[in-house]
Amino acid sequence: MSDLYTRWGYQPVDLPALEVYDATHPKAEQAFTLTDPTGGLLSLRSDFTPAVARYVAAHEFAAGAPVRLQVSGSVWQAIHPDVGRTREFHQVGVELVGVSHERADAELVYLARETVRLAGLTPRVELGSPGLLTALMHEAGVPHDRREALAFAIDRKDVSDVERQLAAAGIVGPTADALLAMPDLYGPVERIDEAERWAAGDASRAQLRHLRGVIDAFDDPSELLLDLGMARRHTYYTGITFRAYTPDFGQPLLGGGRYDGALLPYAAGFSLSLERLERALGAPVSEPALDGLAVDDQVADRLRQAGFRVARSIATDLDGVRREAERLGAKWFAVGSEIHAIALDINVNAIEAAAQGRDA
Repeated sequence: MSDLYTRWGYQPVDLPALEVYDATHPKAEQAFTLTDPTGGLLSLRSDFTPAVARYVAAHEFAAGAPVRLQVSGSVWQAIHPDVGRTREFHQVGVELVGVSHERADAELVYLARETVRLAGLTPRVELGSPGLLTALMHEAGVPHDRREALAFAIDRKDVSDVERQLAAAGIVGPTADALLAMPDLYGPVERIDEAERWAAGDASRAQLRHLRGVIDAFDDPSELLLDLGMARRHTYYTGITFRAYTPDFGQPLLGGGRYDGALLPYAAGFSLSLERLERALGAPVSEPALDGLAVDDQVADRLRQAGFRVARSIATDLDGVRREAERLGAKWFAVGSEIHAIALDINVNAIEAAAQGRDA
């Protein structure tokens, strides 16, 4: 995954796992806290995004230019562990900072899809717009203390509860009808045409124009699904949000969106848990640590210089080296300078040339 993000210009950054506790952190309630010898309150990293924001603030980047960053490491969340979640997990993510544009959002949606494909799974990416929901609630005059319950009902697609929430807030007429329509606006991206008839205000129309721009900037909109009832964290995400699924696995593999102004003036990104990806695959997602094994040290050195990951075999006989290579997940092994293939998709001639110190 890191190679994919690097090819797209995302710079890897190392961020501290131990942070000064911040009560305004988006996941402050989920943070594991501890006290340092001076009495200061610290916390283990519960999410990468605030640390990315601090990193951007501490470094000088060209004004108005996009900043592309990728992160990877453990995060800890003080939640009740269950079948689908653990308190410590390995998170991978990308952040595109400094610009707010349809093409930037489409880039992240593309990378989300390719991340799932890279893992060998079939991606299904759903697009939503919490920014549209926020605009519709503002245009309808929904009181602030009623918005969370209304958004929760819309996100659960509980139309009867949406009706109750609107009635309790005293919202009637076309603006109420627009909010009531949101849970059912799910399916092919062409359903954005239906949504446009419900957007009567400047803010809601602007959100739909942006969403349409993201869809138009995507390489194959037929691979996207629209879900305008996706109201998760509507107070945090200010524009689009998206989730990637794969068939026959009930949980999203990754999620993200645009959060302008929440922690940075302009920013969007997504993250995924490798542990959840492993559950979807039914096997570890990491690549084998080795390309091959070699009996001869000089041969192994030549192969390493050619860029292969090669370990020194413990066994020295042909059958013993083969068994060792298979146990370690290696694709081939070398006895002398002769390469013996295990995997089918390797170029034996090229590897043998490297083992003998000659051009392929």
